[in-house]
Amino acid sequence: MFARSGRRLVGVLLSLATATLLAGPAASAASPEPQSTVNGGDAMYTVSPGPGREPYYCSAGFAIVVKSVRYILTAGHCTEHGLDWKDIGPNEDSHFPVTDYGRIRDVSGSGNARVDLYNGNTQRILRAGTPRVGQVVCKSGMSTKKTCGKVLGLNQTVNYGGGKQVVGTIATDIPIESGDSGGPLFSGATGYGVLSGGNSRVSFYQPLPAVLAAYGARLA
Repeated sequence: MFARSGRRLVGVLLSLATATLLAGPAASAASPEPQSTVNGGDAMYTVSPGPGREPYYCSAGFAIVVKSVRYILTAGHCTEHGLDWKDIGPNEDSHFPVTDYGRIRDVSGSGNARVDLYNGNTQRILRAGTPRVGQVVCKSGMSTKKTCGKVLGLNQTVNYGGGKQVVGTIATDIPIESGDSGGPLFSGATGYGVLSGGNSRVSFYQPLPAVLAAYGARLA
C-alpha cells in the first residue's frame, strides 16, 4: 500500500503511469528554537492543531536559499497546516495538491545542503537534476534511513483520493514508510526531488529543479 509519509499511511493501487493513493492529512505546531544544521532525511516534529494535539512527523528535504533567507524544503502535505516545527522554525508555505512541496524557515541559519546517510556521514548536494529511467538513485528519511533503488518512470501522476492529485512525479522502486515524507531523492552530489508518497514497493517524488525555479531558490 501507498502512503504520503507524515505518520499516516494508507493504501493505493498503482499502474506505472498512474498511481491511486489514499492518504491522511498533514500536520503542524511546536515552538521553534535555533538548532544545529538540519540535513536532508532528518526527522522533523510538529503537533497537529486539531483535537488531541496529535504528534506529526516528516523528513527534511534540502536546505535552500531564497533572497538570502534560508529554508528547509520538504513535502507540501507536511507544511499545509501552517504552524511550527520544533527546533527548526515556522512553515512558510505549502503547495499541495497538484504539486507537493513546501518551505520551513530555518532559524538556525547555517549549513549547506547535505543529506544524512545514516552511517555517521553526510553527502553535500551541489546541484539539482533529472534522473534517467533505470538509473540507480537513493533516498533518505527518518523511518527507513538511506535506501536505494531504480527510477521506474518520470512525469507520473499520483491520485491520493478526495480529489487530491500530484502530477509530474518521479517514480522509483525504493520502499518508504510513514514519516519519510519530504525526504530527499539524490545520487552523489545531485538532488532530484522530495518524497511525496509511496509504500513498500514504490515511491513518488516531487522533482527538485521545478521547485527551485518556482521559488527562485538555490541550494544552500
